[in-house]
Amino acid sequence: MRSTDIFNLDFTAPGPSATLELQNRLSEARIKVKEAIKLLEGAVALDCREEEAWRLLVSLYVGTDQIKTLNELESRHEKLFGAPMFAITHQRRFERDAQRKLFDIPARVTRGVLPPVEDLLAACAAPQGAMMDFSRVRGADPGGLQDLAALFNRLPRDHTRPLMLAIERFINGLQKAAFSPSGTPGMWEVLFAYLRLTDNEPAFETLAVTYVSKFGAPAPPY
Repeated sequence: MRSTDIFNLDFTAPGPSATLELQNRLSEARIKVKEAIKLLEGAVALDCREEEAWRLLVSLYVGTDQIKTLNELESRHEKLFGAPMFAITHQRRFERDAQRKLFDIPARVTRGVLPPVEDLLAACAAPQGAMMDFSRVRGADPGGLQDLAALFNRLPRDHTRPLMLAIERFINGLQKAAFSPSGTPGMWEVLFAYLRLTDNEPAFETLAVTYVSKFGAPAPPY
């Protein structure tokens, strides 16, 4: 079977009329998407200050795989607003604290290399607290991303959560990878888990809109 044959398989076995109706609806949807993109591009060209217009346009660019155009839009946004399109990290940067128990994250995050979650939770509960250092991280594989999302989901979301050194660079790099055509749901799971951990619901909701547009599936709950 040729690789393209999979797109011709019909798992619901609709009749000819149902198939034609689906094709018609898809054509109508594509036309509406193009119209929406044109309208939003017109607003942005006039230096529209409504963030919602920019975010909707980003979602449509992601959904239609216009990544180069998306990057250009992000550059324009930063020049106009003085801030990146998705500033999803709002933590202040912390220096190393000798009193906190330090957990170094390795250069490549792979399956099984992260600190044991029970050790982190115990350090968070201690009076001195915990700190995670991401400054060495240069990459991650699917198994490592899955472990990291699970770890973020287990950490406390209150004032006892660990301080995280250099997490902004890692998260911003991961976000760019997630937005690319090769971005995987596993990358998005880490982003969502991090935004829950840092209690950043506005950024979570913005990211969720883009996720739905990119994957055509419901975003995870906050």
